[in-house]
Amino acid sequence: MSSGSNLNFLKRELISMGNHDSHMKDSFHIQWHITNLCNLRCQHCYQDNFSREKDLGWPELKRVADHLLDAIQEWDKMACIHLTGGEPLLKPELFPLLDYLDQLPLIDELGIITNGLLIDQEVVKKLSNFPKLRKIKISLDGADAETNDSIRGKGNFLKTIQNLSWVRDKNRFETILMFTVMKGNFRDLPAFLKLSQELGVDGFIIERFIPWGRGRERRDDVLSKEDWKELIKTLLELFSIEEEDAFLSYQAFQINFNHEEPELLGAPCVIGKDGLCVMPDGDVFPCRRFPISIDNLLNDSLKTIWEKSELLGQIKNKENLKGQCGICGIEDCRGCRSLALSLTGDYLEEDPHCWYQTTSL
Repeated sequence: MSSGSNLNFLKRELISMGNHDSHMKDSFHIQWHITNLCNLRCQHCYQDNFSREKDLGWPELKRVADHLLDAIQEWDKMACIHLTGGEPLLKPELFPLLDYLDQLPLIDELGIITNGLLIDQEVVKKLSNFPKLRKIKISLDGADAETNDSIRGKGNFLKTIQNLSWVRDKNRFETILMFTVMKGNFRDLPAFLKLSQELGVDGFIIERFIPWGRGRERRDDVLSKEDWKELIKTLLELFSIEEEDAFLSYQAFQINFNHEEPELLGAPCVIGKDGLCVMPDGDVFPCRRFPISIDNLLNDSLKTIWEKSELLGQIKNKENLKGQCGICGIEDCRGCRSLALSLTGDYLEEDPHCWYQTTSL
């Protein structure tokens, strides 16, 4: 594959990881879960409510969008918004919302995160009507049917790959697979890379399983610190890289195939920096895997919510972090706050997956 010199770390939230022209304004990244309704019950899902009961109607969705964009304008930034669920293609208001967002000058990019099972030729044609909708991200959690379907349900591996062909044939979108790594599939990484190239997608994202919702029942499938280090070592070997500690501040990765050689991108935790998550009822989470609401966008502008949040203020200050994270010399790294919250109950605790050790506590 590529040499170490071809390694590119991109400090940007994974919901919109990609190239960014230097002359453009800074981007703010929003992952918007527009519904909890879903046609799957994946073993690692961070949801436990799969109904429409918290869904907003069109007037409320528009108000949330306006409260988001008011802040983006005041901050003199551009918005990258990726819509997901549940399954976003089950949300009747998806296309009116895309139409509204696509026309707003403050929107730089739109994306869809889906399980892919409802994609067909007609859906792809409708999605193609929105110029700013550039990315479609499709979840797949194994390099073969046995592994994927043990997590996502019987028959879904083949269905997802078949439906993926509709997106690829259109050649209109950047198509990215979403690979959530657990004990049962993280050693599939080399095979998953090969499969992704064979499928002709533009790349894939590697994210860790963090046990919330249904995933609490599979807590034993969370990677150990040793598993995570092994996966990092696999990446090092695949890309002929020697600088192991260079990976410490990155909480997820993306492999792109849009260049002569595959390109590796990394993303740190961006909680409190330039991204957040919006839930189906308008609640704002620091990220989807950090299920503590800091307020609701039906009530206030994002700017007010962002600036008054004591929680975000705590996390931004590295001195508040505990254990090794509080004294770590890697300046830009704060570990994965979501993983700390899920596994220890305290979002200020040290990152349970970090193997870096300072000289003393």
